[in-house]
Amino acid sequence: MTTTTNPTTTELSMNEPTMPYLWTMNQLERYNGNRNYYFFSPDTMRFFSSRIQTLPPYKGRVFVTSERSNWNSPRLYSVRVIQPSGNIETIGDFQGFTSRYSAHAYAKAYAAENFARVGNESMRLPKEIKIV
Repeated sequence: MTTTTNPTTTELSMNEPTMPYLWTMNQLERYNGNRNYYFFSPDTMRFFSSRIQTLPPYKGRVFVTSERSNWNSPRLYSVRVIQPSGNIETIGDFQGFTSRYSAHAYAKAYAAENFARVGNESMRLPKEIKIV
């Protein structure tokens, strides 16, 4: 039997500010908007023909969007992460995934490798230092 323990705040990097753990996409959208960003505004979503995942954000921060450049082009997928500032960043290439499944698999793996929930906060895990 394997036992998993969550890291404590002293084991995590304190270089990056913490942020609340976002349990739903609605919370994530409000967090972005309350910090004067417009990623989820109806005009922005319409302009990019964007859709966002309905699943909860992975590790409270990572999510998938899909966009298409015009009405007859294929829908492509991007993996995104919200920063403590409220800014949304793209992980990897914009529209870097051709299938919903591959984008979600990558998002889930990326979140597990880079973030942890500590209490009600989302923390970035420290980068491993590799000595050659």
